[in-house]
Amino acid sequence: MVTIKSYIPILRWKKAERDALATLDTKVRGNITPLFELIMPAPKRDKGDYNKILSDSKTVLQNVLPSTVEELNKCCPMDSTAFVDVHLIDGDLRSMTLKQILNDSLKLFHATLIPVTHIIPVVSTDADTATRQVAVEYAANSSYGLCIRIDRHNLDNEDNLSQIINDFVTQNKLDISNTDLLIDLGIVDKGDDAKKVKDQLSRLPSINSWRTLILSGGAFPKDLSEFDKHSQNQIQRHDWRIWNDLREANPSRLPYYSDYAIQHPIFYGQIPGTNASASVRYTDDTQWEVSRGEGLRNKKGAGHKQYPALAQIIIGQNFFKGENFSAGDKYIAERAADNTKTGNPTTWLKAGLNHHLTLITKQLATSGESAKIDEQ
Repeated sequence: MVTIKSYIPILRWKKAERDALATLDTKVRGNITPLFELIMPAPKRDKGDYNKILSDSKTVLQNVLPSTVEELNKCCPMDSTAFVDVHLIDGDLRSMTLKQILNDSLKLFHATLIPVTHIIPVVSTDADTATRQVAVEYAANSSYGLCIRIDRHNLDNEDNLSQIINDFVTQNKLDISNTDLLIDLGIVDKGDDAKKVKDQLSRLPSINSWRTLILSGGAFPKDLSEFDKHSQNQIQRHDWRIWNDLREANPSRLPYYSDYAIQHPIFYGQIPGTNASASVRYTDDTQWEVSRGEGLRNKKGAGHKQYPALAQIIIGQNFFKGENFSAGDKYIAERAADNTKTGNPTTWLKAGLNHHLTLITKQLATSGESAKIDEQ
């Protein structure tokens, strides 16, 4: 039997995201059910000639797929649950990818008879037939069910929204008491209004009968190009604002909270060779505090040595929660104290994500929408 917690962060299937989850405090991690979006891996390149591709993305994907379930179990506690979505995988590999992951998970459980991560496949109402069939068959055979993902385009379709959902349920012979409904707003900004969202949710069919109702969205920008180099900036967490305003509006069913953490909701693919700036993304109660440096590969620039300097700035601010708040905060404090170990974009994204996941879990616990952390 699967158990779905009241915080569902949407995370891309990358090392920083997995490591951020794996290093969470046990009590915090116990209040999270992640949704992983699998992505096409970067092609394998020649270390001596970066422009020379040794294996394309599709070949790399097929090589790493066999280890996916093992990696999933490393970052998820035994007998926990995770959602898996493959819509970012190339179309011709989508159903194959989902089928292998789901089958590998079941095989591991039956072979070892030890608790493994329960996987719930996520599909949209317009998913291709092959992928949908894989998800539906697995949901029926495993008893884990599935999650239907509704995007803003369908949500705004006032006349046909209910019919679209009902048709999907009927055609695939789903039991909605064993089915999750994820409403994904995508990009959320200052123009979004909780009253409108409440009205839209009220049009969902059988709103109180779904296993879980989830509302997701993200307000973090695509990149940091709008900010000056060597600057401290604030970005409003409109996704969190919308959910809190909705909670206060007392809807007939309050959805579980979901977000894209400190990433943009739209994934534009992995772009190799870019000169990313040194930056630290730090989540505060209602906004993100973003410290931006300059390009890591700028000529005569400080490169990775910028990170300890940014860390020293952060730990001196009122918004810093302290090194004992999370593993991410401890990492920031350690880099501030020892500039001989700078870290890199992956380790700093991991730290920012770990802090974010911890903060949101504690905010939800304070609001009464999840178990109290100290009671786990």
